[in-house]
Amino acid sequence: MYRRYFMVPLLLLLLVFSSSCGDNQKLTPPIGEDTGLLFGTDTTLDIITWNLKTFPLNANTVSLLSEIIPQMGADVIAFQEIMDYTQFQALADLIPDYQAYIYNATSSYRLAYLYDTRTVTVNAEYTIFNGDSNPFPRPPYILDISFVDQNYYIINNHFKALGDNYIDTNDPWDEEMRRLLASTKLEQYIRENLGEERVIMLGDLNDQIQEPEATNVFMPFLNRPDEYSFATMPIAMNPTPNTVSYPSYNSILDQILITDELFEDFSAAGNICRVIRVENHVGGLSAYYQLISDHRPVGIRLQGW
Repeated sequence: MYRRYFMVPLLLLLLVFSSSCGDNQKLTPPIGEDTGLLFGTDTTLDIITWNLKTFPLNANTVSLLSEIIPQMGADVIAFQEIMDYTQFQALADLIPDYQAYIYNATSSYRLAYLYDTRTVTVNAEYTIFNGDSNPFPRPPYILDISFVDQNYYIINNHFKALGDNYIDTNDPWDEEMRRLLASTKLEQYIRENLGEERVIMLGDLNDQIQEPEATNVFMPFLNRPDEYSFATMPIAMNPTPNTVSYPSYNSILDQILITDELFEDFSAAGNICRVIRVENHVGGLSAYYQLISDHRPVGIRLQGW
C-alpha cells in the first residue's frame, strides 16, 4: 500500500493558527522523514475513530486534514460531529484513493466515514435505531465492509454527552441512563443480528469504561467478557496526558470495542490500540484545539488473513 510522509513546519502552523480565515495552507514538509502520524500497515486492517468537533472547526481545517489523513495509513476512519456535509465531501475529494460516506440521519453532528478504496470494499451502509432519540441522539451508523476476503461490520456512534457520574434509573432522560440504555440496546442488537460476525463498535461514547459497576454505563458489554472486549481498556486503566483521547480531562471517551470473532486478530496484530498525537504536527495542543478538534483520534490494528 502506498503511504505518504510529510513534516509540518512549526512556522507555517503558527501562521495558520494566527488566522481563522483566508486561503487554505498547503503543507510543504521534507520528503522521507517519519512524522509519527503513520498508524496503519500494509498487512493489517487499521481503523480509526475521530471526533472532529463541529467540523470544520477552522477555515484551514479541511486543508490540514487533507494532508494529515493520508499519512495515517488507515483503511477506515469513523468520524463524529460533522456539521458541514459539503466540506466533508470536499475533504474526501482532496485525498487520493479515499471515498466518503456521510449519513443524513441528522442535519448536524453527523456521523461519517472515509475509507481507502485500494484496500476496502463497502458492501452496505445503514443506520439503526432511527427515531429512538432517547438513547441515540445520533443513530448508530453501520459500515459493512470486506477486507482481504473477510467481512466486517463497523458501528459508528456518538452517545449523549454530559452528566453527573450517577446513573439515575428513575429518570429516563438522565444522561448516564441514556448511555446505559444505548449500551444495552447495542449489545442486544449485535448479539441478535451480528452474533457470528466480526464487529467493531466505536466512536465518541462520552463516558469512561473503567469505572465501578455502580456508575459504569458499559456493563452490558463488560458483563460478557467472553463475547466483547474494549481495546481501549489498557489506556483507560492507566491514563496519561500522552495516551488519552480527551486530554482536557485526562480521560478516554473515544472507545473501540471488538467482538470475540476479532480477539485472535487483535492479538495477532500486537494488541495495538492507541491515540495518534496529531497535535505534535500542528504546533501543539493549543493550536490543535483551534484548528482541528479537542479529541485525538484513536486507532486499532487487526491482523488481515
